[in-house]
Order: sequence, then C-alpha cells, then structure tokens
Amino acid sequence: MRIPATRWLRAGWRLIRLPLIPIVLYLTLRPVLAALSERHGFGSPDGMGVGYPAVAATLMALRIVLLVIVPAYLSYRGVAYVVSRLLRRGDSQNQSEAAGLSPDPIVANNSNQQP
Repeated sequence: MRIPATRWLRAGWRLIRLPLIPIVLYLTLRPVLAALSERHGFGSPDGMGVGYPAVAATLMALRIVLLVIVPAYLSYRGVAYVVSRLLRRGDSQNQSEAAGLSPDPIVANNSNQQP
C-alpha cells in the first residue's frame, strides 16, 4: 500500500477550500430557509420568528460571497499561477544564458572547446 502524497493533498485542499465552504453552506441553508419560510416566514399566522431573518440574512451574505468574492479569488489564483509560470520560465532561460549554456547541444559542445 502506498502512502498518499499529503503535501499535494494539502496544497489541493488549500486551493478549493475558499470556494467550497460557501457553496456547501449555501446548499445546506437553502432548504432550511424554505422550511422556515413555511412555518415562520412572511404571512405566517404565527408571525415571523427570529430564525427566519437570521437564516435569510446569512443566505444573502453567502450569495454576495458566491457572486463577488469567489470569482475574484479564482481569477486571482489563475492570474498568479500564470504569472509565476512565466517568471519561472524566464528565470530558467536567464540562468542558462548566464552560465554560457546554449539550448542547442551542438553549439554548446563547440563553444566549450579551447582554441
């Protein structure tokens, strides 16, 4: 049996944790709000309970998070990934040029010979 790569799992969990938590909360609180609105919502003979406005406000905040913050976070992560990849690629090319290495192996072998 192979040991799971916990470093990769933790890195993957870090990337999806922020978008996943509000989505799960929204999907679980929505049926709760529907049940509360049947019993204690607007137009209920018992009147509006305290739980209904609290859950409704929480769901409204979660909707804002899902519509504004999660897409901004995902676009930030995407742009940061692309920029870091471009910088790594440019940095590795600059290091090879500074070391006198040529990308062509034939030219690299000929340039290291003494006249």
